[in-house]
Amino acid sequence: MKLFQTKFVHNSLALTFFLFTSAFAQSPLDNCSDQFIDGTVASAPTIYSSPPDKPYGTNKHLCYRANGVSFYALEYWPEAYAPRWAAYKLSPENYGLNGCNTYTRKVANCYINEASWSDFLACTKGSDPFHSDTMLNDPKLGKNDFASTGHDRGHIAPRQAFSWDVCGTYQTFTMANMSPQRAFLNQNIWMYLEQQVLTWGIDDGPVYIVSGTTFRKFPYASFQVYQDKVLHPEQIYPRNTDMKTVVAQHHANYEATSAGDLLRPKRDANPGKIKDRVKDMRMPTGYFKVIYRPAKDGEPAHAIGFLLPHSFENLNLAANAYSNLTSKEAFWLFVSRIDLIEETSGVHFPGIPQAMKSQWGDNWFFRHDKARSDLRAASCGLGTPQGVIVNSTKAQRLQACTDQLH
Repeated sequence: MKLFQTKFVHNSLALTFFLFTSAFAQSPLDNCSDQFIDGTVASAPTIYSSPPDKPYGTNKHLCYRANGVSFYALEYWPEAYAPRWAAYKLSPENYGLNGCNTYTRKVANCYINEASWSDFLACTKGSDPFHSDTMLNDPKLGKNDFASTGHDRGHIAPRQAFSWDVCGTYQTFTMANMSPQRAFLNQNIWMYLEQQVLTWGIDDGPVYIVSGTTFRKFPYASFQVYQDKVLHPEQIYPRNTDMKTVVAQHHANYEATSAGDLLRPKRDANPGKIKDRVKDMRMPTGYFKVIYRPAKDGEPAHAIGFLLPHSFENLNLAANAYSNLTSKEAFWLFVSRIDLIEETSGVHFPGIPQAMKSQWGDNWFFRHDKARSDLRAASCGLGTPQGVIVNSTKAQRLQACTDQLH
């Protein structure tokens, strides 16, 4: 009897401990909490009814960090190979003097790819280190899975935002952070928006950003550029469209149009060579960025959102219809209410006050528009970023950049 009671008490204590620790189990986001407003997971983006510390459905929360420093957090939808949102903070102090204590993209790629330290010192241009995500189980995207689709591997958390750390740069090239984007979107309007956000962060930060994908019908009627019939809503990727369908349309547009046409892609696609893994991949109907600047130096908090359609048209050319915009400023055509982004994407932002979500833009961001003059150059990177291991091998550098990813 005594033995039975002892075992019973022991097992009861073990069960109680298990239930207690399970109820307070650590979220993967805890190690990235400084990327959220107020430095708390309670401000992390949510999807539909999920709480901030739990991903929606079968989604995965991922935290990217190295050497005790976090870079960005991400929620991943495995069945669609889709990054739903990425959250990160831009702080001026990370970037050094004039915001240039960084490597250029080419040199940062040399750091990751070259076998020896002497090889790195002699290298002037390394290839982008796209790679399968080490925190995801199969099936997952391989680095060449978007080949032949005519679509770029588009960063959701941008590389340049983490140019202050060599491991941060490397970790943005995980395929979990990639979405199949039209080249004119990824290489132009999306990139120029990223550079503007980076300038806000370095010159006027800190700022908190959530960037992500939408899969619902795009609310084109809310944007003046569609009301003015400069762009055409039937060219936006429809809801529930798969990769093979848009690639076929992409190829047809390339064959039927000439350079400068709103439907002419930057490059052709080959529908017959699409990887089986991505043929039925669900395509985003749009992309968003939400930027929040906390109260600072007597200035109240500010927030702004951008919601860009995923369209067969070249969105950059839409700026030509407005005399006060250049193609590098076309992203201003897609300023959005944040609550409209929530409605369209299903992603919610609990750290942003509701009153800010119903505004069309914010004058603070308009006043700090640097696109016309001194937008920070993509080549800024003549200093030495954080995380560099001198006299190291490639294996040592990769180990340092991945040993905290699990």
